[in-house]
Amino acid sequence: MKVLFVYPDFHVNKRPKGSVSYEPAGWYNEGLASLSAVLKRRGHDTALCHLLRPPTKTEFQAAVRRHEPRLVAFALRSEVFRSGAGLALWAKELGYTTIAGSYHPTLNPEESIASPGIDIVCLGEGEEPLAELCDRLESGRDPGDIPSLWLKREGKVIRNPVGPVVENLDDLPIPDFSLFNFDRLMSSQTYTALVSFTRGCPYNCTYCCNHEIHSLYPNRKRWLRSRSPQNAITYIRMVRKYYPEVRYLRVMDDIFHWREEWLAEFVPLYRAEFDMPLAVNHRPNLFSENAASLLREAGCYQVYFGVESGNEFIRKQVLHRHMTNDQIKTAFANARKAGMITASYNMVGLPFENMERALDTIKLNAQIGANRILNPIFCPYPNTDLYDIAVKEGFCSPKVDYEDNVVCTMPDFGEKQIDFVCTNFKLFVKLYRIAYRLPAFLGRGLEYLVDRLFLWPRLPYGALTKLANARHDPLARAKNVLRERTPNIYIFVRDRLIGNRL
Repeated sequence: MKVLFVYPDFHVNKRPKGSVSYEPAGWYNEGLASLSAVLKRRGHDTALCHLLRPPTKTEFQAAVRRHEPRLVAFALRSEVFRSGAGLALWAKELGYTTIAGSYHPTLNPEESIASPGIDIVCLGEGEEPLAELCDRLESGRDPGDIPSLWLKREGKVIRNPVGPVVENLDDLPIPDFSLFNFDRLMSSQTYTALVSFTRGCPYNCTYCCNHEIHSLYPNRKRWLRSRSPQNAITYIRMVRKYYPEVRYLRVMDDIFHWREEWLAEFVPLYRAEFDMPLAVNHRPNLFSENAASLLREAGCYQVYFGVESGNEFIRKQVLHRHMTNDQIKTAFANARKAGMITASYNMVGLPFENMERALDTIKLNAQIGANRILNPIFCPYPNTDLYDIAVKEGFCSPKVDYEDNVVCTMPDFGEKQIDFVCTNFKLFVKLYRIAYRLPAFLGRGLEYLVDRLFLWPRLPYGALTKLANARHDPLARAKNVLRERTPNIYIFVRDRLIGNRL
């Protein structure tokens, strides 16, 4: 039988006056590629409707009819759940059976199954449940007792318990890269392929869904899994087969790799066959000099670290990220010593944050010297620990509108202040970097003045935010145009601005 995957792959931006704009993304989705590979191994057919903007009803229904699927499967994150639920209703109107999976249906299955257009919800990993569902639909057998699936039947909902995770990732087929048109992907504009070799994370940060998803499975002790180094090499060979233009690999694993023994085995295999530079994620308290050395030997040119907050109370007590500022500084120093570009992830508007605690994050970013800084506004996702905290404390509504820019506010850290910090974050990092580079007597004076400016309660937050956006938006548009139309020039400029690739 044929399954049509529907992948709403755009960002939703709600303006202050309520108008909504949509920004195309265009990313490869490892989960969908893996589902497709498993279904094809079981003899089924698959296709993808990759949506970079919300379609009209006529457009969408025509696209679905062209494929004539037996099942329409939606991959839905919270930000696009409202749009995706509407699409599912349009598919349902045509008489197709629908199923929804991915983050939002897993974290909020009750809302998902209550959507009129969604017949079935998949909780957690979907390879085995979806394949079993397709087998039964094709043979006419009852799918009502398949683990991990919730199904509507005669006005009621069958809520099956979640089945076990796939314990050995080498047992899964290599993802079906043919499902995607690599020419349309955002990463392809810079000749980059996204790859993933692990599942699960050994940590339980309160803002992340890892803890909630991990707790669903009966074999949760096997939650943290990795492809073997040999299988990872096979995976990369297939990437290059389907995307021969690839020059860089972006490893999307939460931590690459939490076991240095795995890296020590992988590195010589990789270097013997590939010369593509790597960009990876890592965790500051695990990033030893040996890990940095191994990654550099593998050709790693950039490492992304989650800083999240420079305030140790927020980071440890609120986020449950048990690491110190000194450990973070050491990790960035180890990366620089190994010759790697560094990037820091941060969040603005966390529960219990205020201007003083936000300033701690800005100052830490100035001290660690990251080449790239990312600082989005915090959004509490359903059924995560930090969502529960934010709702309990009255910082956000239980019914979060994920199309809003700011959904979590504190009594002394309101929407205008959060917007101001987000849009001016990098500017203040630059000011503090200047202060820290000056002779001590001058630097302390400049730091004091910048402190007073940032914390001045009469700052015109709204006007300064508009001014920052007026400066950022044209630059962002120019960057996108340059990347899309002249990628080689974009890469040349990018490499000179944030550091040379290998």
